[in-house]
Amino acid sequence: MMTSNSYSCENSVHTKVEDDFDFDSNTLEKCVLWVKARGFEKICLQFPDTLLSYSANIVKKLKKHLENKVFILGDTTCGSCCVDEIAANHINADAIIHFGHACLNPTARLPVFHILPKKQFNIENFVSQFKSFFHNVHEKIILFYDVSHAHVVEKIWKLLTSEYRELVLSKLNCKSNVEFIDSQNEDDRNILICGRTWTLDNGGKLSDYQAMYIGGNDKTLATLTMSIPTKSWHYVFNNEVKYFEVMNNPWLKRRRYLVEKLKDARTVGIVVATLGIKDYLDALSSIKSILKKKNKKSYIFSIGKPNPSKLANFSEIDVFVVIACPENEIFDSKEYFKPIVTPFEVELAFNNSRTFSTNYCLDFRQLLPSGENYVEFITKNNADVSLINGDIRDDEDIQVISDEMNVLSCKNKGTVAVGKAGANYLLERSWQGLKQSLGESEIKHAEKGRCGLPINYDSEPFSTSS
Repeated sequence: MMTSNSYSCENSVHTKVEDDFDFDSNTLEKCVLWVKARGFEKICLQFPDTLLSYSANIVKKLKKHLENKVFILGDTTCGSCCVDEIAANHINADAIIHFGHACLNPTARLPVFHILPKKQFNIENFVSQFKSFFHNVHEKIILFYDVSHAHVVEKIWKLLTSEYRELVLSKLNCKSNVEFIDSQNEDDRNILICGRTWTLDNGGKLSDYQAMYIGGNDKTLATLTMSIPTKSWHYVFNNEVKYFEVMNNPWLKRRRYLVEKLKDARTVGIVVATLGIKDYLDALSSIKSILKKKNKKSYIFSIGKPNPSKLANFSEIDVFVVIACPENEIFDSKEYFKPIVTPFEVELAFNNSRTFSTNYCLDFRQLLPSGENYVEFITKNNADVSLINGDIRDDEDIQVISDEMNVLSCKNKGTVAVGKAGANYLLERSWQGLKQSLGESEIKHAEKGRCGLPINYDSEPFSTSS
């Protein structure tokens, strides 16, 4: 339902569907120019659920200026903030126009144009609070911001740089409806973490800078603070600058326990919860390699959007490792039957070169050899004691050597055991899922099915109990 200050696309080129989303004539023009300049033929529009009801009207506006085929992507494969290249590839699309909040992770296949939301923001009040909080004008500060505040960054930047010479502006990894952001993305990006990039003067270090985030205490802020190791982090709350304490984050405290659960696990499920972020296959290969070196059984799952019901079907899995967008809510959920860990926690558990700290990398791309948080994998198969159940862990004891896992096999130390692979476990289940039976079913014309309520279909005589 439209709010009282909304306008219909049918009557005006200005379309305000939400308080923080504004599809005006300028935005429409930028979309049209972006498509025409690159000669795209098939365009997909991706909307979050909150904006999907307005998608048809926006398509009508675009069709008045474009002769291209325009498709609407409704239910996204993995998450609304991520670009859904998989759904777009079903119709061989040439490009995607993404609407709403975005994580801005680099895509692997298709070019993307982002229509960023625009939240109202009191610029004068923020600048005043900023100056009163940072008294030293020579302080080294990096300015980060939520994508919904990108439209006000240019004014803030001009007001602050006249005094703060050491101020560094982070940039968004996108082409968007905000002209200032587009003009800042013409340089070569050497560092790209959580959709943000920046350049430090004279080879400076992040640990020498304080970070200021224009936005509230939200998921994006938590992701940035744990992934980017600056000296300190600050954000805006109720028009006041607040200090963000990374060490007091309850989420971070719980992760230490999950790392121990991963060390105790015998069977690990690798859930691929993104098919569009660049280098996700390299991250998958890296995790498989680490688990193999630690003699852990691993299985790969690609199930679209993970939820507790889907993952509960695999009771033989001890721990799930999820390759997903850094802003995915799955890592915050406590509803799952088995522990959910990140690729970074796989390295915390098994890589002796990695130490536990507040620099908690949620961007899996940074763990790869080309990433900022990459360290060489070093492991030792020494026995240690579980901090959860007190048992002695020895990775060599759990390795089973067998060509066929349904026969007797020998462990490393000569003892005999009956091997049992996860695949055989699945075959012995009472319910294995729906069978396709391709080519076995008789071809029939479509028939009208039953209708009505299950308690009394239209084809059944009406009856009441006496």
